[in-house]
Amino acid sequence: MRGLIAFDLDGVLYSSEPFLGEAYRDAIANVNRQRPGSFPRVPATREILDYVGWPVPVILQRLFPNVDPVAVELLYRETVGVIAGYVRRGRGVLFPGVPETLRALCAADFTLVIASNGRRAYVEAVLEANALSPHFGALLTVDADGMATKADLLRAYLTRYAVPVAQLVMIGDRASDVEAAVAVGCRFVGCDYGHGYQQEIEGAGPMVSGFDQLPEVIAWTLVAPR
Repeated sequence: MRGLIAFDLDGVLYSSEPFLGEAYRDAIANVNRQRPGSFPRVPATREILDYVGWPVPVILQRLFPNVDPVAVELLYRETVGVIAGYVRRGRGVLFPGVPETLRALCAADFTLVIASNGRRAYVEAVLEANALSPHFGALLTVDADGMATKADLLRAYLTRYAVPVAQLVMIGDRASDVEAAVAVGCRFVGCDYGHGYQQEIEGAGPMVSGFDQLPEVIAWTLVAPR
């Protein structure tokens, strides 16, 4: 194995932007039918995207800081099925070059894993609906595997594959991805085409403006002095 490459999902491989606002609207409507008036508004898609990459409970707390916690918990559960349904109906999109680039990385003897704060049902839906599962190793997620942070996922993958941290590269588009890389001491490559803002990842490592640039940048990153 030449290296272990950990990918964030939303904003790196895949975009939920085309349906995210609709999905939240549907999930909120479902909760409001159970508890009328719990959510008086639906956040704009850009407002939601500003928090994509953080754990879902954190996203909901920031979007709805003054809403009854019981209603927020209902929304947490409701969004799982609603968003996964949109994914499986093909409403989201892969970024250009994703399947071809993943195949190239696998052919170059890199092991690929997903390190996302997304829930397992969502991550599995994205990978399966877009035929990406064969490119990745065994999936670990924060909600299903007893881990609290993306850094915990990275440490678990390091243990599972028995590789030194110097051979791990985190690929991400948000500050949460940078924080995870810093927490475990691994290298980082930023994607500036994603949902985040460039200043979140600037200075943390090299950046790419397209997914197909990753093989060359990853190979350089693994041999570059730190």
